[in-house]
Amino acid sequence: MTRDMRDVQRNDGGPASALAAGLAPPGTPGGEDVTARRYGHPYLGARPVVRLTARPLAPIEDRLLADLGYTAPDTGDPVAAGHLPELRYPAWALVHDLAHAEAALTAGVEMARAGRLVGPRPGPALDDFQRIAATLPLDHLPLFWEEVGRMFVAAGRDKQGALMFGRARAADRHATAGVDPAGRRAVFLEFALAGALSAKDIKAYVAELAQGPDPLAAYRELRDLAVRRTTGGLPPWPEMLKQLGKLAKSAGLDVATEHRLVLEDLVDTPALWRAADTFWTAQRKLLVPAVTASAVLRQRLLWRLADVPPSDLDAWWCGLLVETGALDGLGGGAGAGAAGEGSAEAGVAGAGAEGGGAAGEWLSALLCRYGDASAPAVPAELLRLPGLLADRIPDDGAPVRFGSGAPGDYCGIDAVALVSCLEAGVPVADPGPGAALRNWEGFDDAGLRALLADERFGPVLARSVPQGAYDHEEFRALWGRQALRPVLREIVDGNVLRVRSGGLTAAGHALRWLEDNLRSDMLTDRPDLAARLTGLDLVTPLARTLRAGILDELGWAALDEAAAEMKGGRFWCRASWPVLTVHDRGKAVAIDPGGRIAEHRMRVPSEASRFDHTPRAYFSDGQFLVLHYVNGRQSHYWSDAPDELFDVRPGLWESLHHEPARPGYTFMAPSGRRFMGHRVLDPHEERVGPNGHMFHDGGDFWWLTEDAGEPQVRRIDLTTGDLAAPGAALPDFFDPSHLGEHERWNFTSSSLAPLPYGVKESPLGSDGVRVGLRIAQDEVTGQVRYYRVDGVHGVLDGSGSTAVWGLLDLPGTDRPLVLSGGVGRYDPVVARDAKTGEPYWHAELKNDGWTSTEPDAMAAGTRLIPPPAFWHFLAPRDPAGSAALRRLTEDAVRDLLAAAATSEESLRTAVGKLLPDVGHPLLARGVAGCVQAAADLAARGERLLTRLSRPAQGV
Repeated sequence: MTRDMRDVQRNDGGPASALAAGLAPPGTPGGEDVTARRYGHPYLGARPVVRLTARPLAPIEDRLLADLGYTAPDTGDPVAAGHLPELRYPAWALVHDLAHAEAALTAGVEMARAGRLVGPRPGPALDDFQRIAATLPLDHLPLFWEEVGRMFVAAGRDKQGALMFGRARAADRHATAGVDPAGRRAVFLEFALAGALSAKDIKAYVAELAQGPDPLAAYRELRDLAVRRTTGGLPPWPEMLKQLGKLAKSAGLDVATEHRLVLEDLVDTPALWRAADTFWTAQRKLLVPAVTASAVLRQRLLWRLADVPPSDLDAWWCGLLVETGALDGLGGGAGAGAAGEGSAEAGVAGAGAEGGGAAGEWLSALLCRYGDASAPAVPAELLRLPGLLADRIPDDGAPVRFGSGAPGDYCGIDAVALVSCLEAGVPVADPGPGAALRNWEGFDDAGLRALLADERFGPVLARSVPQGAYDHEEFRALWGRQALRPVLREIVDGNVLRVRSGGLTAAGHALRWLEDNLRSDMLTDRPDLAARLTGLDLVTPLARTLRAGILDELGWAALDEAAAEMKGGRFWCRASWPVLTVHDRGKAVAIDPGGRIAEHRMRVPSEASRFDHTPRAYFSDGQFLVLHYVNGRQSHYWSDAPDELFDVRPGLWESLHHEPARPGYTFMAPSGRRFMGHRVLDPHEERVGPNGHMFHDGGDFWWLTEDAGEPQVRRIDLTTGDLAAPGAALPDFFDPSHLGEHERWNFTSSSLAPLPYGVKESPLGSDGVRVGLRIAQDEVTGQVRYYRVDGVHGVLDGSGSTAVWGLLDLPGTDRPLVLSGGVGRYDPVVARDAKTGEPYWHAELKNDGWTSTEPDAMAAGTRLIPPPAFWHFLAPRDPAGSAALRRLTEDAVRDLLAAAATSEESLRTAVGKLLPDVGHPLLARGVAGCVQAAADLAARGERLLTRLSRPAQGV
C-alpha cells in the first residue's frame, strides 16, 4: 500500500472513501483491479511507457498500443482498485459480450486508424467506419456509432457528429439487447451539450421522455437539458418552449410559471439571443403570459433588445414589449398591469413621468442602432415608440441622444427616427460636429425643407449630402431635388472658390471635383456659374503657393548627386540614421549630412534580369548589407565579403519585406552599427528584421511596438538588445505630464533624435542639440496638438486633416508648413497651411516602382525626395531666390502663366527675367514646374467650360 493511499484511509474514513475518490488499495470491495502495464517502443529506447489500466479494459489497451508499435506489456500484481469508468465502444463488449470480444477488439484498432482521418479527410474516414460497422453484431452498432460521433465532434465536425448520433438511434431499433434509460439520457445530454443533436433527434428524445413512467422526472430532465445546453453556448432549438410546456402540463405543473422560470434562467445568456427568429415568433402565445408575469423578464428584454443589432424582428419585439406592458417599467408609473386595462397605448400613457431618464436612455440605445449605414429601415412599430414615451421624458430629464455629441464621435443618425422624436415632442440632445444623417433620401421636398430649417439638425443634413467625391452620378441625381438645391449650390460654390483662391493642390482637387460632377443643365439653374468659371487663370493659387514656399527651395547636395547616378526606373532610400543609403539595382551610395561616405557596386544574382525584384542595401559599421530575393530565392551578403552568400528563415525575411512603410528613424548605435529590429547588427551577422520606428535622446534608444494593438514605446538595453517592460520610463520629451485630459501620444507620427555632429539646425526645427516633434491627440474632441523641440507649437482642430509628421520652415516665411504623407509607396508628401489646413503643394516620391522617375511637377527640382527623417538635412539652396518668392506679385505670376501657355522655353526665359534673384538652377526648375502645373489646371478649366456650354453633350 502506498503512503498516499494510507493517508486517504486515515483522513477520509477507509477504503470505501478512497474508492469513491478515485483509487483505493488492491482488493477493496466493489473495486476493479488496476494494474501497472509497462510498454516498450523501438523509438523510445530504454525508456518505458507505464499506464494504469483496469483489468477488464487491459485487452483493448494492449491491442491499440500494439497497433502503434509498442511491445507486449510487462504486468505485475494489482497496484490499486478503482471504479470501472463509463464503458464506451469497444470496451463495452469486453464486459457485456465476451462472445464477440475479438470482433470488438479488431474494430477498436481499425476505429483508431479511421479516427485519425476524421479531421483532414472526413469522407474516407466515414467509408472506413461503414466498412467496420458491417463486421459487427447488431447489438454493438448503437455504441459503435455513438463513439464514431464523438470522434467527429472532437474534430470540430458537429454536423457529421449529429448524423452519427442519428445512426446510433436508428441502430437501436434493430438491437436485441435492452436499452439502459440512464445511459441513454447521459448520451443525449452529452451530444446536446456538444451541439451535435439535430432537431429530429431532440424531438424523438422528448417523445421517449413523454412515454416514461414519471412525468415530473421527464420534465425536469428536459428542462435540465435545455438550460445546460443554452448556458453552455448553444442557442435553444425552435420548439423548446412548446416541448417543455407539454411535459410540464403532463407533470401537473403550471405551464406559464415554468416558462417564466426557464426564461429567467436564460435571459442573460448570450446564446438565447442567437436563437432563430422562429424560436420567438412561433411561440409568441407561450411568451406573452410568461413575460407579463415577470418584472425581471420585462426589464431584461427591454435592455437586451437595445443591445442586439437591428433586424427585421424589431417590429415583432416592439409589439411584444407593448403587449406585455414592458414599457411601463421605463417610467415606474402604472406598472406591468396597466397594459392589461384597455389598450396597450392607454397603459403606457397612464404611467407617470417618474424615472423618465430611463425611458430616454433606453430610447437612445434603441434608435442609435440604426445609425450605421448597413442598418435596415426603422420599422413603423418602433417609430410609434417616441409618441408612447414622450410623457416619460421631461424637458429637464435625460434626452434622447444620438451618439455622445463629442467632436470625435462620427455617429450616424437615422433621419426617420430623428423626425419621429422631434414630431412627438421628445427632447433630443444637440448633435456633435461629427454627426451625420442617413436614410433621408426617402423624404419629400417638404420634409427635407423642414429638416434643413431646423437650426440644430439642418447643418447635419447639409454636411450629410453626398459631396460627389466618389459617386459622381449620385451628386448629379440629387440636383433634381429642389429642396437640396441650396446645399448643392454651396458645395459647387465652395469648389469654385478653392479653384480661384486656394492653394495650388487645393485648387487642383477642387477642379477635379468640378470636372467630375458638373453638367450643362446645372448652368440653367445657376446662370452666374458660367461667368464664375470663366477666367479660372489660377493666378491666386499659384501666387499663394510660391509665397508660402515650395520644396525645391531646400536641397541636400549629396542626395542630388547620388540620385543623378541612379540608373533605370527604380531606386530606393534606406535609413541608417544619420546615414542614408541610396541605391538602384546595381549601385549603392551612402551619404550623411557631410556628404558621400561610401559606395558599392552590388553583386546581382544572375537570374535577376528575368524577374521583378526589390533589392535592399543597408549601411552598418562601414559596410553595406545587401539583400536579394529573386524568384523565391534569397542571396544576401556583406559588401566586404560578396562571395559569402547567406539566407535567413522566411519568417525573418517577411518581417522586413512586409512591414509597413516607416519614416526613416532607424538608427545606428554609438558603435556605428545599424539596428536591425531592436538589436544592433554585429559584423557579418546573418540576420534581417524590421526597420521599425525608433526614438533616441542622445543617450538611450527606444523602440515602438504595436504587437498588442496599442502602440508602446519601450527602451532598448544596448547590451542585450532586449526591450524594457511596457510602461517603463519614456523619453523626457514624451513625459505624460505634457498630456492634457483625454489626450494620448501619437507615437507613430512623433520623432526624437540628436543632431549629428556638425549639424546645427534643421528646417524641421531644432533646439541646437536635438530634433523632434511630439503629437498629442485628444480622443474626445479629435483635435491634435503638436510641439516641436524648439517650442513651435499649434493645434489642428480636427475639422480637416490632422495628419502631421513635421513642421517645415522655409526661408523668409512667417509660419511653418504642416507636412504629412511621403512615408510609403504612392503616398505623396503634402504641405498644408498651419492655421487653415489648406494644402499648398504635394509631391509624389517617384521611386520604388514608378514607371516614370521624372520629378513631380510641384517638386520639379528634386529628383529623389528623402524619407521624412532625412528632411532634417535639407538646407536652403538659394536664400536670395527664396526671398524673391516671398515678395512675388500677382502681376508677375500672371506673366509667368502667359509664358507657360507659349512653350517650355518661354517659361524658363520668363522665370529668369521676372525672378532674377532666383539663381539656383534646381530652384528655378521648381518654380517653372509649379507654374506649369498651374497652367495645366487653367487649361483644364477652359475645357470644362467648353464642355458645359454644349447642352446636349454636357448632360
